[in-house]
Amino acid sequence: MTPTARPRDSRPARRTSPLMRFFVIGLILLMAPIIALGATVAATGVATVRVAESGPDGVDLWIPVPALLFDVAVATVPRLMPEYELEQARREIEPYLPMLRDLAEVVEDLPSATLVQVESRRERVRIAKEGRNFEILVESDDADVRVTVPARLFGRTLDIFG
Repeated sequence: MTPTARPRDSRPARRTSPLMRFFVIGLILLMAPIIALGATVAATGVATVRVAESGPDGVDLWIPVPALLFDVAVATVPRLMPEYELEQARREIEPYLPMLRDLAEVVEDLPSATLVQVESRRERVRIAKEGRNFEILVESDDADVRVTVPARLFGRTLDIFG
């Protein structure tokens, strides 16, 4: 049995031009921070604020805020707040801090429920736990406001108080 020779590919080898390589590398470098930011937002969550004013000239505003910015705020507030005000807030919350920390550990897994609801002739305010979020809804004659915040941020707020 004689070995059979494979036919050689008669097409010339294709080379990528240096300009194309530069373009692909540049595209990867530009996309990497965007992908990293998207992954961070997906991992940490997003708080949203929606304001819808009634009337023909009413504003309809929706603002997503990455929860990562909340962590920055928690780290920054104690440095920006006057020391006497921070100490006063710490003294006022100190008796409740152990209970609040225990609550923070389980709040994300609590079932959905309305926590507070207040109604008047012109306004309705509702604070609820919906899924893994806290939702604050204010409905009035001139505007509706809805704020949604991931429940896991509740515990992070306590970090301000030590």
